[in-house]
Formats: sequence, structure tokens, C-alpha cells
Amino acid sequence: MKVCFEAMVSSKELIEIGFKPYQAKQMIRECKEYLSEIEGISFYYNRQVNVVPARVIEKLFNIQVSE
Repeated sequence: MKVCFEAMVSSKELIEIGFKPYQAKQMIRECKEYLSEIEGISFYYNRQVNVVPARVIEKLFNIQVSE
């Protein structure tokens, strides 16, 4: 059985990359909206979830965040 874990990104990590705090939070918010409405993952409707998969950041904003 193969287990695959996705790299997760938080707003703190986006700030470390060089984004401003508001930009980082807004990016996380947009990713959560994409995941909940387009992909249908209801887990991301929760306000307390502050991480999203790196693949979504890369897809929506065309930036490389995973190593």
C-alpha cells in the first residue's frame, strides 16, 4: 500500500517567500474557496483551516512553492 502526502502551505510560509501578510492570507482564502467550491472538499469551508495543498497555490497563482 502506497501512501502519498501532499505538501501543505500556510500563510506564514508565503510570507517567508516574500509576500505581504495581507496578500498571503488572501491567497490562502482564494485557495480554500477553490477547494471547497470547485473540487468539492467541504473540509475547507472551516474558518480555522489555515493550510492548503501546494499544488493549488501553484495552479491558481503560477508560482513554485514546493521544493
